[in-house]
Amino acid sequence: MNATAATRERGVRELAGEIARRAVALTPAAGDPVAAVAALLVLDPRNTDHVEAVVTVIVCDALGDPWRETTANRWRALLPTWIRPQVIGATVQRLSAAGLLVTTGRWVRSTDRAGGNGGKPQPVYRLSIPGEDPPLPLARLGEVGPDSPTGT
Repeated sequence: MNATAATRERGVRELAGEIARRAVALTPAAGDPVAAVAALLVLDPRNTDHVEAVVTVIVCDALGDPWRETTANRWRALLPTWIRPQVIGATVQRLSAAGLLVTTGRWVRSTDRAGGNGGKPQPVYRLSIPGEDPPLPLARLGEVGPDSPTGT
């Protein structure tokens, strides 16, 4: 691995670590039992490596997309087999609650036949990186500037 790739990998690890810390630190909404259970799962010290692995896979997948979008169909197969399945959903819930994974309003059909979710709708998320401006929605690209060098 060359120095540039090592630096990039270290940067991704640091970003994933920061995102995981933010998701874990968030206080769950009062009266929301799903958020409370998800918080307990991600806070359990026995799940630390599991949470970090899930976050790293999701972050790496989203960083590979020009719009920072991700869906479980793309990253599910990349998860290590030792991750506790319940930690996956809990981590995604905490990332969403922290505003780090934002739903785009679009859905895709799940390819998770093994988990019994094949064909069911699943959300498409956008990774919201702390300190980074979000990508412009496609509808607003025409507002960025002129279509030609002459300004027309």
